[in-house]
Amino acid sequence: MGKVIPVIDVFAGPGGLGEGFSLYDNSTVKFDIALSIEKDPDAHKTLQLRAFFRQFEENDVPEDYYLYLGGEITLNELYERWPEQAKGAKEEAWLHELKDGDIDKVRKKANSAIKKYDANHWVLIGGPPCQAYSVVGRARMKNHKADFEEDERHFLYQHYLRVVAHLKPSIFIMENVKGILTASVNEESIFEKILDDLEYPGEAVKELDGRKRAPSVVEYDIYSLVVAQITFKDRRGTHIKKLKPRDYIIHAEKFGVPQRRHRVILLGVRKDIDPRVSARLKISEKSTVSDVLDDLPPLRSGITREVDSWFSWNRAIEEIITPPHSEKLDGKTLGVMKQEFLAISSEIDRGGLRVKCDRKIAREFYADWFHDKNLTVALNHQSKSHMKSDLWRYFFSTCYYKAHGKSPLLTDYPKFLLPNHKNATLGNTKFLDRFKVQVGELPASTVTSHISKDGHFFIHHDPSQCRAWSVREAARVQTFPDNYYFEGNRTAQYMQVGNAVPPLLAYQIADVVAQHIAEMK
Repeated sequence: MGKVIPVIDVFAGPGGLGEGFSLYDNSTVKFDIALSIEKDPDAHKTLQLRAFFRQFEENDVPEDYYLYLGGEITLNELYERWPEQAKGAKEEAWLHELKDGDIDKVRKKANSAIKKYDANHWVLIGGPPCQAYSVVGRARMKNHKADFEEDERHFLYQHYLRVVAHLKPSIFIMENVKGILTASVNEESIFEKILDDLEYPGEAVKELDGRKRAPSVVEYDIYSLVVAQITFKDRRGTHIKKLKPRDYIIHAEKFGVPQRRHRVILLGVRKDIDPRVSARLKISEKSTVSDVLDDLPPLRSGITREVDSWFSWNRAIEEIITPPHSEKLDGKTLGVMKQEFLAISSEIDRGGLRVKCDRKIAREFYADWFHDKNLTVALNHQSKSHMKSDLWRYFFSTCYYKAHGKSPLLTDYPKFLLPNHKNATLGNTKFLDRFKVQVGELPASTVTSHISKDGHFFIHHDPSQCRAWSVREAARVQTFPDNYYFEGNRTAQYMQVGNAVPPLLAYQIADVVAQHIAEMK
């Protein structure tokens, strides 16, 4: 085993970024999560459970953990049976909101965690909340006449900046939405300011907090994980040539993640110890929705405003393929709909927090990544309920795709299927794909926290299931291992999954970081 490098994860969410780092282990470098910080109680509860899991070696995870996952004992009983590991998990996962004025408290907690390791270097990871940077979020704020320029969420990265300035990690990873590249405040580019601040964090924090002296004179080189950076020398030393903002965007689908998730991820390396390694992510084989979902147990959706039973659900779907509705459908799609209706099984149910699962995933790599031989259930695998009109739209959409080879736009819907919603009218060109089939043969669209509110953009590709994705399916597309359990109610689970960094991508980022660490003295 290589040298163990401690990692501190801020704005940790449910721990996707930290999970990828914790799974990484080669002959030179291994990463260990020393401290994760998260303010949301449900996400923190998920973090703490995962921290408990990591207290054990891979082959020594106790049966009690799986008894909890199977619903046979409570979380309190699990922690009571393993008090030492529960204590370690509690110390690792800190329920705390980073805010102005508490950097001394954070520094003390972080230093205490790092001192437990005999390591010359440590790594900071995390992604400040991004609502103010997302294109949709910015439009929503402006539409509601919010004080956009003064919105404090523009500056949440400054909490991350303070940690960098005061704790001086050897390396940091900072993740955010690509909308950050075009965000501005008072006509100043947010992204350019972030790059400048992270390169000279001490000076930036000195100005930010009105200090007489900078907390640190440490400076950082900022790297792209996907574009080679050129160094040059002048009288002041060796420097890295400035890249274009788009050069920092990572397209997750290029690196084995079955999802078209595009995020800005920055790699910062302390200039005084930077070995200037030219390491980047390596493009891998494309993965699809079917690759990661087709071994999960099929589910039917629920039905609202009626008695929720298989018979009422089945009858509701049947209505769309019989007159008068069937007469308004194009013949090609109707033919597929009738065929798929006959394939609906009366044995499928709605699933639950724990669903019996016989696993036969197609690709061996994903079997190794997702599966745990001690886990016999699919976790967090429960369907949502939908109105009958939405069941019709879901069934039509999936069958239309099978008939025509594309997910339908609203312009492809018969009029009786058009939703009565201002954001889903033919005149609103921004939402013509409001109902979107996540087709099996392609990577999925970006999984977002909005999946917690509706599933219209995440329709399962199997028409006979007629539903939106479950939490587990969203987690699979985000590449969380199957033994990763999400705490909280279903809305909280969806939000945790949607806000996370895919662990498989994080694992590959950890490899790039490890190459830098290996060359440091």
